[in-house]
Amino acid sequence: MKGKVVKCPRRGRGLGRKIVAGLFLCFLVAGVCLYLGQTMAFQEARKELLRLESQRDMLKKKSDLLKEESLLLHDHEYIEMQARKQLGMVRPGEILFFVGE
Repeated sequence: MKGKVVKCPRRGRGLGRKIVAGLFLCFLVAGVCLYLGQTMAFQEARKELLRLESQRDMLKKKSDLLKEESLLLHDHEYIEMQARKQLGMVRPGEILFFVGE
């Protein structure tokens, strides 16, 4: 057996492929986790934005009503009507009747 060369099978080649495949799988899983985390955070931020926009619209309507009432408070007839309605005030000689609402 002098001229014959016997080659040993490469054992490291299969191990190297497994390591590369394992690393690829780890990076893939990490990428999916990061993507899902960012997607969930984006959805939560979107829900919060919608909630805040709804709250803003409600507060704007309330502000508009208060501005309107503020303008009415300069009207003496409106002030008298509110005093009669809320405080039960009457003019001298008037009789107050309560009628169920």
